[in-house]
Amino acid sequence: MAGPNRNFRQKRIDLNQVGEAGFVLALLADGFDVPDFNRAAHEAERAGFRTLIASPNKSLVSGRSETREEMNFVVDTPPGDVSSEKFEGLVIPGGERSTKALLASQDIRLLVHDFLKSGKPVLVTGEALELLSELSEKEGVEGDAALAMRGEVFAGSGEDAAESATAAFADALSMVSQAA
Repeated sequence: MAGPNRNFRQKRIDLNQVGEAGFVLALLADGFDVPDFNRAAHEAERAGFRTLIASPNKSLVSGRSETREEMNFVVDTPPGDVSSEKFEGLVIPGGERSTKALLASQDIRLLVHDFLKSGKPVLVTGEALELLSELSEKEGVEGDAALAMRGEVFAGSGEDAAESATAAFADALSMVSQAA
């Protein structure tokens, strides 16, 4: 007996269309959680968005894979040189060391606050919820992943929280770009 998703195929990423829907900004500092970043970037690209990386680092930022391998990513811009106006959404993956570095940066704090004030979707995973909790001024922001949008913060816990929040983020990006 075949299940309802037997012939289900995920939408493929058309590299010619990446960026047509707009841009998503990812805030990364050394020690960030690579799987959380990759999941969010992949879903954004699948929806036609291009992901750019902002970091306090000048050229490369390193994160950790699930197997604790170090992976390097090219930094597109310093956080002080961008604003929420040029982006459709924001991604902040977890990582204890990364979160501490992001919390210490005034440029990062101002940029996250700018995104929260704009009402655009902000996806936060893992330890980075501490940053969202502090800057959103919302009580009880706890869990494994959260989506902030239009003045509200929706946080979840559990094994599938990051996947669910990422899917909701991709849907929110699509709605924001269609409304524009």
